[in-house]
Amino acid sequence: MTSERGFALLAVMLALSLLTVVVLEFAFAMRLEASAAHSFKEERLAAHLAEAAVQQALVELASQAPIAAVGASGRLVFHRPAAGSTLPTALPVLERTRVPLGAGAFAYRISDEEGRLDLNLAPPEQVRRLLEALGADRQTRDTVVDSLEDWKDPDEGHRASGAESDDHYLRLPFPYRARNGRLQDVAELRQIRGVTAALYEGTTERPGLAALTTVHGRTTVNVNAAPPPVLAALGLADAAIADIVQSRVRAPYTVVPGQLGGRGFGVTSNTFRIEAEGWVTEGRKARIVAVVKRRSPQSSSAEADPLTALGLAILSWRMGEAR
Repeated sequence: MTSERGFALLAVMLALSLLTVVVLEFAFAMRLEASAAHSFKEERLAAHLAEAAVQQALVELASQAPIAAVGASGRLVFHRPAAGSTLPTALPVLERTRVPLGAGAFAYRISDEEGRLDLNLAPPEQVRRLLEALGADRQTRDTVVDSLEDWKDPDEGHRASGAESDDHYLRLPFPYRARNGRLQDVAELRQIRGVTAALYEGTTERPGLAALTTVHGRTTVNVNAAPPPVLAALGLADAAIADIVQSRVRAPYTVVPGQLGGRGFGVTSNTFRIEAEGWVTEGRKARIVAVVKRRSPQSSSAEADPLTALGLAILSWRMGEAR
């Protein structure tokens, strides 16, 4: 009788133990699911806030003001020619740093894509000078310049310091082929031999190729917005660069100065990069990098794309979590 009672007690204790495990496992699963749902909600909200930042940036671009220049604050400011004056009029700048919206906030930066060096159009010597301005040594410059040319040309023959599919890229731990064509995105630089993470992303001391180059530019570079390393890439000395940077802050150039004529400079732009971020309080950030081109506005109609009606077109759109 005693043994039967002991067995029954043991069975009850075992059942209670199993029930406890089930309840704890269920509670843990519910907590994990709630946490995942909360995280997903914050990610979606952050993404929508980043999209709102892009929308506000598009409002500034829709002004169609032809002159874009870097102001004293380092921000890109749009200007219109003023009747009866040689100085253009600056348009008001919307708040870009921290704009509250709903449960979170957004921020964005507009930069001139035509103030960058176009990797598909720039001759090798300009790329070489850009790398030199970034502090790259001679071996790195030779490797990157030759490898970039090999990446773009249609054949598989590599230059002295370059690289092609069979002799380099297909021998990597994660092999791939050279494009053998024009770059489609600046991010392709990370696949080209010689381009390190520091050279691409930049450091605290100097910018990287990601901020100084483009694949959406043109044969001329906007002198009002080009960063000093890009001005150096076009062959300007330090003194001339300092003079340009100071002059365009006081008053943007409306025509290319005589001393810069024939050196690949312009004073207007139609293509811009929007770097937008959105975040919820204490949540992670979402990031969008979009390249937008201004075109002639089209007459509005029920079937017209709103961006087309504003004279804007999205050339590139990249979304991800902010660094």
